[in-house]
Amino acid sequence: MTAHVHVVGAGLAGLSAAVRLADADVQVTVHEGAKFAGGRCRSFYDDDLEVVIDNGTHLMLSGNREVLDYAALIGGTENLQFSPRAAFDFMDLSTGRSWQLDLGIGQGALSLVPWMFDKSRQPPGFSIYQFVKDAQRLKRGHGQNVSACLDTSTELFRNFWEPMCVAVLNTSPDQGAAELLWRVIEKTVLKGGAFARPVLASNGLGAALVEPALSFLQDCGAIINTNQRIQGLEFSGGKLNTLRFADAGEVLGSGDRVILAVSHIHASKLIDGLKIPMDSNAILNVHYKLDEAVAVPRMVGVVGGACEWVQLRGQVASVTVSNANAWMERDADLIARQLWDEVVQVVGLQGDIPVYKIIKEKRATFAAMPEVNAQRPSTGTAYENLYLAGDWTNTGLPATIEGAVMSGRLAAETVLEDLN
Repeated sequence: MTAHVHVVGAGLAGLSAAVRLADADVQVTVHEGAKFAGGRCRSFYDDDLEVVIDNGTHLMLSGNREVLDYAALIGGTENLQFSPRAAFDFMDLSTGRSWQLDLGIGQGALSLVPWMFDKSRQPPGFSIYQFVKDAQRLKRGHGQNVSACLDTSTELFRNFWEPMCVAVLNTSPDQGAAELLWRVIEKTVLKGGAFARPVLASNGLGAALVEPALSFLQDCGAIINTNQRIQGLEFSGGKLNTLRFADAGEVLGSGDRVILAVSHIHASKLIDGLKIPMDSNAILNVHYKLDEAVAVPRMVGVVGGACEWVQLRGQVASVTVSNANAWMERDADLIARQLWDEVVQVVGLQGDIPVYKIIKEKRATFAAMPEVNAQRPSTGTAYENLYLAGDWTNTGLPATIEGAVMSGRLAAETVLEDLN
């Protein structure tokens, strides 16, 4: 093919689109506004902690076929660690009680039957009747929020549905779209433990999902430009004709295509009249330097505390607070001290607060509310040579790694269809 495709944005959505186009022998140029590719999934060496950390902590599952296929294509699978079972450790900080949610290793909904009758593998308050009832109502919850579909007074809600909702949607149950949570549940948990095993990036998300993609693109002859933030788009005759950057303009050829893979906020400023979700929710991550490295990476879910997850990898304990809008203006030292107290309880550590790094993402994801979900645009646009990618586009999934990678694949496939 002689067409030239410009991919604007080198987060996972943009990289996903670029590698698939390059794999199809399309000439690709990637334009990234930051110094580094990867977006919210990039890894970097922090001078204060003196270790490599992820910009944000993300949990992947073995049922995330989009991510796993992408990793296989770019050669990043060797840096992914698959848990042998769909087992998740939890701790309730209000009671000190710990448990493990263990869905096993089976395939298909029927493989969950043994789990439903084994109290040792269930969250506190689990009942078969309540779980099935909740799942059925969630399935029928189109246009509703999660809380409207579930019995929020139960222990099952507190220990299972609520943590899952906040982790998956980055939105509280009383606002989060039930259909988005259901889509994730049916693709992972309800397909059996084989599709819900935790997948951790043993050497960081960058080593698994970003650096291999850049190497893949370079091997294919793609051009990767960093520090090239898009400032504007110029249109005429129903087509995009110029990409305007801070120091230059890229005039497009007659057969060129553009995939815009920037944040939903940035995209709204570039395309007038684009129907797009504007409401956002924040994510807070705090990384603490530990005295000793852990032998095996793991994550612990937290109930009854401020944080949702504590991830241990190497010499770093990373805390994630989802739906964190209320935390964005708080003092960094107070945040670190409050969350360190929870880490101490969860992990069983002692000692004063260590060196830490706080990362606040004020507009991390679109707010996954029913009315906002209905505003998500499709891959195509009103302009024949302009396409969209990003976890905020209409993938049917929430704003997750899986959704971002899927959006890039869909954009690339649409471009390839048009070129052919």
